[in-house]
Amino acid sequence: MPRIFFPALRLVLPVLSWLLPFAAQADSTFPVALANRDRLVLEQLVCGEQFGVGVADVEARAFSAQAKVANFADVKCRPHAKLNDQPLYYVAQCVRDGGQWACSPAELETRVPLKDRSVLVRPGTVAPQLAFQTIQKISTYGYFQANAIDAALQSTCNMGMGKTADLVEISCRDWSISVSFWCPQQKTTPVCPRVIYMAKHD
Repeated sequence: MPRIFFPALRLVLPVLSWLLPFAAQADSTFPVALANRDRLVLEQLVCGEQFGVGVADVEARAFSAQAKVANFADVKCRPHAKLNDQPLYYVAQCVRDGGQWACSPAELETRVPLKDRSVLVRPGTVAPQLAFQTIQKISTYGYFQANAIDAALQSTCNMGMGKTADLVEISCRDWSISVSFWCPQQKTTPVCPRVIYMAKHD
């Protein structure tokens, strides 16, 4: 599972304030074994209470390689449905505060097949079917202002609706992409939706 991820500022997605202090430290954490009790607690917090499903995987991490307890956990629930033959499931990021776990709101995630690979996608405020189709379609466009679009689609891609109803924002590992479904009519059929913005994260 991906580590703690903070979307680019252009992406209109909620970011929990209590996760922010850990952002700078996320790259210096270490894998750690998770106690069965903690796994059961996280399963209930993220998957059981809201969705009635079990946990599929928990990646636990700590600040020290010698730590005996985890400070962070990425939780992946078991699939509850399918979208275009791909599993739909919920994921959440959790932190331990003292002896208690607190978790971000669970997000929907799926895997979108591309030409030679697949990419993990979190639709966010975009309808899952639209998110799936958008990622697949723009991956075939080639380049935008000399930037390879397919290469920019690297797991995990978070999505959200933009400031207008026709705009979808995508934030992947290294790139932000804006996609517009407003396509001016031309004599030749325009490519739609259109990639209108790409920028590499700082």
